[in-house]
Amino acid sequence: MDNIKEVHILNHTHWDREWYETFEEFRYKLRNGLRYIQDLLETGRIENFFLDGQTIVLDDYREVVSKEEYNHLVSFIKEGKIQVGPWYLLADEFLVSGESILKNLELGIGKAESYHSNNHIGYLPDTFGHNSQMPQIFQGYHIDSAIVWRGAVSKTFENTWQGADGSRVFTFVLPLFEGYYQTFLKHNDYKDKTKSYLQGNAPYLVHGKALLMNGADHTYTCDDINERIKQLNYTFPSIKFKQSLLSDYVRAFQGLEATETIIGEQRDPSKIFILPGVYSTRTYLKRQNQQCEDEAIGTMEALNAWTNGKTNSEQFIEYVWKLILQNQPHDSICGCSIDEVHQEMETRTQKVLSAIKQFAADTLNNEYPFEYLNNHKDNAYLYIVNNTPIADIYPVTTQIFVPASLDLGSIKLFHEDKEIVFDCINRQKREEFLRHILKEPHYGEYVVYDVSFNINFGGVETKRIRIERVKEEPILIQKEDEKKIKNEFYEVECKEEGLTIRDIQNNILHKHQHQIISSLDAGDTYNYSPPLYDQISEAVLIDVCDVVRAKTFESMKLIYKMKLPASLNKSRNGASSNYVVNKIVVVITLHRGKRLISFKTTVENHSKDQKLRVGFATNRAEESYGDTAFDLIKRSTLREKKLDVLKDQEAVMNQYPTYSSVMVNEHQIVHRGMQEYEVDSYKGRDYIYLTMIRSVGWLSRRDLRTRGNGAGPGFATPEAQCLGTYEFEYGLVLGKDHHSLNNAKTMRQRILTQQSYLLKDEKSLFYQTSEVIAFSSFIQKEEDSFDIRMFNPTLEEQSTVLNFGFEIAGLEEIDFRRSIKAKYSPSTQVTISFKPKQIKTLRVRRKWPNDQQMFIPKK
Repeated sequence: MDNIKEVHILNHTHWDREWYETFEEFRYKLRNGLRYIQDLLETGRIENFFLDGQTIVLDDYREVVSKEEYNHLVSFIKEGKIQVGPWYLLADEFLVSGESILKNLELGIGKAESYHSNNHIGYLPDTFGHNSQMPQIFQGYHIDSAIVWRGAVSKTFENTWQGADGSRVFTFVLPLFEGYYQTFLKHNDYKDKTKSYLQGNAPYLVHGKALLMNGADHTYTCDDINERIKQLNYTFPSIKFKQSLLSDYVRAFQGLEATETIIGEQRDPSKIFILPGVYSTRTYLKRQNQQCEDEAIGTMEALNAWTNGKTNSEQFIEYVWKLILQNQPHDSICGCSIDEVHQEMETRTQKVLSAIKQFAADTLNNEYPFEYLNNHKDNAYLYIVNNTPIADIYPVTTQIFVPASLDLGSIKLFHEDKEIVFDCINRQKREEFLRHILKEPHYGEYVVYDVSFNINFGGVETKRIRIERVKEEPILIQKEDEKKIKNEFYEVECKEEGLTIRDIQNNILHKHQHQIISSLDAGDTYNYSPPLYDQISEAVLIDVCDVVRAKTFESMKLIYKMKLPASLNKSRNGASSNYVVNKIVVVITLHRGKRLISFKTTVENHSKDQKLRVGFATNRAEESYGDTAFDLIKRSTLREKKLDVLKDQEAVMNQYPTYSSVMVNEHQIVHRGMQEYEVDSYKGRDYIYLTMIRSVGWLSRRDLRTRGNGAGPGFATPEAQCLGTYEFEYGLVLGKDHHSLNNAKTMRQRILTQQSYLLKDEKSLFYQTSEVIAFSSFIQKEEDSFDIRMFNPTLEEQSTVLNFGFEIAGLEEIDFRRSIKAKYSPSTQVTISFKPKQIKTLRVRRKWPNDQQMFIPKK
């Protein structure tokens, strides 16, 4: 340790908001801990304190103390004695969207800077690996340094982290197994432990500046740290020990260069566990999170931009986003907390979805009002809003309400005087409970038509459908007995060995599709671990029914039974002698003109200790592609697996993260919330598997084959067995030429509909021409403008043309902090070029004509 000249001691705590105790239990400890820290600061017993890179702890603290006490804490931040940010909270990097990561930093930096805590350091102490685009994200927020741990392995402490696009961030890679977790300075043998710690770090230090992170999960420093530092300076006279904030430590490296480089995604478990089993733990949480993200971006933010901010909802939108983010800390979204924590997460999810539902209903009704009170007035128009800028066929399913007194027996639909082909799923005369804050709640008698049709959208635009009442009998959809369905692109047929899908255009037959299997799992919420005597169970197709051959779609229902072990045996090395039967119902739908096979699967799970997967056979696959935040990552298939590892080691498994899409050979699988995939061989064939359910009963165990130690407390988590009924949504696109990350966007983003009596013009906001460039969002941040975010997931330069449906006053490329990077000549058609892996945010400034009508009428 002769090379060490100075040791910066960072007084900190790592604050998991909820984990092995509930949020409220942890919050009470947070209150007492922050009182303790303030007392130490006030009496000079510590010099400074780092509050874990998060600002949400300030909100949590404020709610349970007086205004005076909260302001006292803020005074320490403003004085520079407590440092917070840049995050709102420490979220997982693989199980949330890129937009959520950006919102997280936006909220955290905003709060930190409002208290003059300009901690622009990408602090990632405990996330379970790091995604490839984080350096680009950091640079976009003017953050040029970072600290990482899990998944990052380097020969040095000081590194350059090069992101997928080439962005570079000066990054400290915590080298030791314990990472940020250092508590020995309050132990009696702190001098010996300090020497041991520095000796362990010394080989990794290039510039002789060590970081001693004095703190750990939910714990604080001792109250005599000043005296102990004096003793350390006396014991090791050649080393200068001092208390530092994280920003002080980073400034100590100004002008110094890193000698090593780490590149892209960081998921190496050779130093410390990366815990990949969390991608499939409690998959229902992942699905709920993506529902919330989809609704926040594709409905709430999009409608606010459509109205040019007329919703006056800035605070409401921030409130909703904070609720979403509160479900995204790594111990929360990963599903590796006690059951009570995840019960509260489901409550937050319901709050988010309910809030956005009402926001959308009121916003659409303000734009296209529905007649609530006059039961004899015809709401003769249906307005349809698409918020995805990709030209495609979009299926629409909605309800049309006709006052019973006006109904003639059936309806017809027209777009621009051309009759629309639609299917009437159901027609029912019933009382409807109507409510609006300006209309008294009341019942009205309506005939309700459940309809489904397909419509061609060029991009982000609205369409007006005219509803005509006609005097005839409605034609309801009929069901048949045949065991196959078809559209222009695919024919899907049920066979004994699984589905057989014919790619009609390429004349390729894909057999053994959609196989459902279950294996045993002796792991915990962090890691999958097969028992010594594993057992594979297969779902057996027992019925094909409800085959619908409608005018706009074809669908069929598949019913499977799966007999499988009820659980592990008492020794946890194989199956129990008891068996249960799971019922699985799959509805497969093909829409006319749509190049997507849609699956909606319901699983009635009665089995514990299992891993349930759905697989699609493919040609031998040595590589696959899975998407993460703003990227598409190439991964190699792991053929040989070493399951049994030594203490403090973790097996390298064939489990990979996917946010919404997996591409292998001719297959692209898109999904909502099925975020673990693998390519594996079964019965001599390669399969692409998505994990549906991973049933485990323990937060952490110490007897896993695949992880040589515990990862948390050994608490029972019976609800992580996922007994009950669960739904899954996924889709399949065949043919490499048609693979695009936008396929997942069009599948997951719902079309909005609103019936109205008012006649209004159709509108077009914008569309893009490239399927390669992935669309992420459009959001209003400033008045009379909105921001479009897209990214290039490929390793080649790409471009797209943006077409606008209105005259624009300006178009600028901005970074995530809204600083202008480049300007474009304002035009209704602009070509945007992207470097490999580049994320771009474009600010579109609206031009308002004299008549205040923004949009050019569609022709």
